[in-house]
Amino acid sequence: MCSRKLFIHHRCGHKITELTEPCGNVECRAVRDKPIISNKYTCIIMSCMYYGHF
Repeated sequence: MCSRKLFIHHRCGHKITELTEPCGNVECRAVRDKPIISNKYTCIIMSCMYYGHF
């Protein structure tokens, strides 16, 4: 079973939010760091790290 861990870094001085959610088999073929920058929120950078559970 694989999970995807999201690290949400708040630029405005808030705490770092960590979320864990399941990911599909296609996304879990390789364990890697994949940063994601979201323009939806001006003060938040969202980064995603994939890790596998065996």
